[in-house]
Amino acid sequence: MTENEKSNKIKNIYSFLEMEDQIEGIKDLKKIFKLASYFGFDNENFNEEFEKVDELKKQFKKLRELPDNFNEHFAEDGWIAYESLNMEIMQEAVSLANEEKAQEAQRLLVDYYNKENIEFFLTRLNGIEEFKPRMELLYKALDDYIEERYHSCIPIVLMMIDGFVNDIKQKGFFASGIDMSVWDTIAAHDSGLNILTKIFGESRKKTIDNKITVPYRNGILHGRDLGYDNKIVAAKTWAALFAISDWARAIKNGKNEEQKEYKSPTFSEGLEMLKKGLKKHEEVRREKQLINEWKPRNIEINNDIPADGNSSEYKSGTPEKTIIKFLEFWQEKNYGNMAKLTTKLVANNKNTIGKKAGEIRKHLDSKKLIKYELTSIDDEAPAITEVSTKLTYKEHNEIKTIEWEFRLIYEGKDKRSLVRGAEKGKWKVLYIFYDLRLE
Repeated sequence: MTENEKSNKIKNIYSFLEMEDQIEGIKDLKKIFKLASYFGFDNENFNEEFEKVDELKKQFKKLRELPDNFNEHFAEDGWIAYESLNMEIMQEAVSLANEEKAQEAQRLLVDYYNKENIEFFLTRLNGIEEFKPRMELLYKALDDYIEERYHSCIPIVLMMIDGFVNDIKQKGFFASGIDMSVWDTIAAHDSGLNILTKIFGESRKKTIDNKITVPYRNGILHGRDLGYDNKIVAAKTWAALFAISDWARAIKNGKNEEQKEYKSPTFSEGLEMLKKGLKKHEEVRREKQLINEWKPRNIEINNDIPADGNSSEYKSGTPEKTIIKFLEFWQEKNYGNMAKLTTKLVANNKNTIGKKAGEIRKHLDSKKLIKYELTSIDDEAPAITEVSTKLTYKEHNEIKTIEWEFRLIYEGKDKRSLVRGAEKGKWKVLYIFYDLRLE
């Protein structure tokens, strides 16, 4: 392997190099605090956490090398590492491959793409503008996948991949000469999507009916590969779509516009990193404490809180107060304030308040909310609460009543999920109106 090939590894992308320096900075910080302790300064919390630095470094080394190891074992067979792929699944697959248990590794990866995981990935994809028009077809493809109608599922997903990439790059995923690489990414590294587009887009000039295990797009859509109807091919097609979704997020975050060569910080920059690291360390410690102290509330509607009260009757900083305000704004047709109370799984600079307000108006303007009430509250996790409601509204002179479940996320200004009770956090309604079909 040449020096250039060694450097062109996922483990050497900017983010990993930066993280490595940050960990080394923590080790330097540990030395500083050790020296300071001789002069009477001591902090039990810091001392306890510093003991974990060496273990952190070991874990980081494994994490950093994992995507390269995964691609070396599986890329030529149609699987690649990507940011959203479960790390434990990657690690287990690599371990099996190292033990020469290729079939077990394949089975593990195929089984990972089950109904629950695919639904989760599709929900995240819904936050990408170019994907929204394809949502209905992809859910139909998921229905086919669950019912083992792979002959129908696979072509749909392949077509959606091609169109999705075309909308962003003005060139389809299977087009000749396409370059899917994006700076500082895992999915869009040279060893990732560029490998898939060559393999999946391979020319297939002969008609064969033998079983294939790779989704050859040309052979499948042109009726040459007749043995594509199986779960392995379907799972690899889903996996490619979700890797491409990470590519799309990287592009929308500007990673295709700016490329930087990582340089180790100067002494003054290192001190600044140490100060930031110390502040971040304390924030993480406080968040960890909140997580340890967190427990779901046991709330009885009409006993602990009213089912249909005014928002002023609910405790500030709670998800139930947020959802009541949200419904009050709906009654007032105040879509701007409704939009301010929403969030999306994937942040996007195009998701302005005005645009979200317009989308909410589009879905709800014909529906006059008459009555609402809370039916149950379920604190699912430190940052997630499900609020079930009964909604009565009038549409086209017809009164309708439905039960609807809202998911709320506790987040900070940077859209990062926080533990309930953390400073500067707010409860936001997960933006679901694209899928909202009131009947």
